[in-house]
Parts: sequence; C-alpha cells; structure tokens
Amino acid sequence: MSVLSEDREKIYELCKNYLSNRWTEISANDLIIKPITDGFINKLFYCSLPDNTDPDNGSVVLRFVENIGDNDPRNETHILAISTILSQLNISPKILGVFPNGTINEFINCRYFDGKDDLNPEAVALLAQKLAKLHSLDLPIPKTSKDMLHMFTNFFDPPLQESYLEGYVHNQIQNLQTFSTVNLIDELQWLTRTVPQVDSPVVMSHNDLNRRNILIKTDTNNNVSDVKDMYFIDFDFSGYASRGVDLGNYFSCWAQADIVGFDSGPFPNDHQMLTFIDAYISEMSRLSGDSYAKHAINSRDSLIKECKIRFVLYLGDKPKQKDRPHDKG
Repeated sequence: MSVLSEDREKIYELCKNYLSNRWTEISANDLIIKPITDGFINKLFYCSLPDNTDPDNGSVVLRFVENIGDNDPRNETHILAISTILSQLNISPKILGVFPNGTINEFINCRYFDGKDDLNPEAVALLAQKLAKLHSLDLPIPKTSKDMLHMFTNFFDPPLQESYLEGYVHNQIQNLQTFSTVNLIDELQWLTRTVPQVDSPVVMSHNDLNRRNILIKTDTNNNVSDVKDMYFIDFDFSGYASRGVDLGNYFSCWAQADIVGFDSGPFPNDHQMLTFIDAYISEMSRLSGDSYAKHAINSRDSLIKECKIRFVLYLGDKPKQKDRPHDKG
C-alpha cells in the first residue's frame, strides 16, 4: 500500500523534529514508511531509517488519532495520560513523541498473543503479571465506571422486551434454535441478581483486552515459542472498571484458534484457569502486600467465579468485536 505524498511529508517532519539525530540526516523520500493499520480509530504507520540493520533502534510506529464524530466516547487527554504512564512502566511500548493528534512509539519486533500461548505457562504467567500491574495502578483519570450490566439493561429496555415477547423480534427469532431454548428476560434477571453478588473490585482496566491488543516481543528470528516480554496496546476504552471485565475478556478467548477469539472453542475448566489466576494473585500480593491474598474476594474461588460471570457479560459484546476492524502493530 503506497503512502500519499502529503502523509510522507507530515510523517517525515514529525520524525525529524521529535527523534533528531540520524532522522535529520535523510530526506522525506529516503524514509521507509509502511501503513500497518486497518483500524477504525487509529491510523498507524511503520517508519524506518534506510538500510537500518537494527529495527529496535532505527524504527518507530506513528499513531494518528482519527475523529469518529460527535458521539466519540473517548477522551484523548485520558488516553494519552494512560499511554504515557504505562509506557514508562514497561506495560506498553515506549512513547517517544507526543503531537496534537497522535504519538510516536517505539517499534517492537512482536506478534499477537494467540491460542497456543494460553497453553504456555510462561506466557500465561507473564500476561497475568502485566495485568496485575495495570490493575494495581492509581492513575490521574476519573475513577467512576459504567458497568456492562448497566449497558445491557439500558439496551434491553421494556419496548425491546415487549418486541422480544410478542412483536417483531419475536417473529424474527422463531426459527433460531438457541433462542427457542432460552428466555432472554429470565437470563437478564439472573445476571442482574448475580453480578452484584460477585462484588468485583473497581480497578484500572484495559477494557478491550482482546488478542490484537496484547503483543509478545520475540527475537529477530520470530521464534514463536520465545516470549521475551509482553505489552498492552490500544487504550482507547481504558479506565476504571470492575476487575472481572479484563479477566472475563481474557478467558473468553482461551485456547481458541481465531485471532479475534470468537469461535466454538470450550471455556477453560477451573484447573486450566489456575495458571493465570495463581500468577495474578502472586503478583498482586507482591505489589500490594501479603494481606491481598488473605481477603476472600481475592481468593482462587472468588476470582474464578468472577471470570465466569464476566465472561457471560462479555459474550454480549463479542459479535460486535468480531465485525469491528482492528489496528495492526
């Protein structure tokens, strides 16, 4: 995919002004630029010095923020604050420059977290540790959260419930086997009773922890079994939320072949969840003190239950994520 001349000039000026050194010694035409995005929010470009033999030091990623309209729920000031702090803590790639509508980030030779990694105890433990670090942070953004259950109940409002029982929706789903065996109103009432009982703590959450937002740093030979480090990206929807949001999100994709993580694979059993759960509890105890693990709400059983309940909530959003374009890189 070619790069427009105006984009090339803009990218060149940003690299020259923010990165200096060797980046000032070349022309715009010398700069190697490749679009690496199919996202609907972020526009990404890979940029490299010509004849660069060290991609980790001579390559960067430019992120341009796309305006998606007046109903955009994101707050770019909060996103930038989150991204900057997490980059300094090695939870996300380093930010090398900040400009009005985007950032310059370090390039990392990496791949996406995938289903095979769920069966690799080293990768799972590292993911749990990184997530625990994120969840333990106190960031300078609003601490209020809007629970997914609240969004569900707002969406499945009385008019839609009436349509589901005897109107247009009822007629449309008559021949669908799954809908013929469940009552969605009963299911929602069960969730409404059960979610508050879980009492999931509010923590700093990613809120979109799908596989395309988890990068595994690899060696230069792209050895898929080598996990040198791990990073989270894309904090457009990050903020304070129930701890189980990220936990349920992760396990919803467990060991599935689909990169987006939405196929017919089974949900892990309790024993299979323990590699992640134990590593998470251990890291949270290291960060917060030994008393963390002594609270019942932070026990194995409590976290497993939390994961399962939040997984059910998360399923309601998965079909939308399946069709949503994602950023690469």
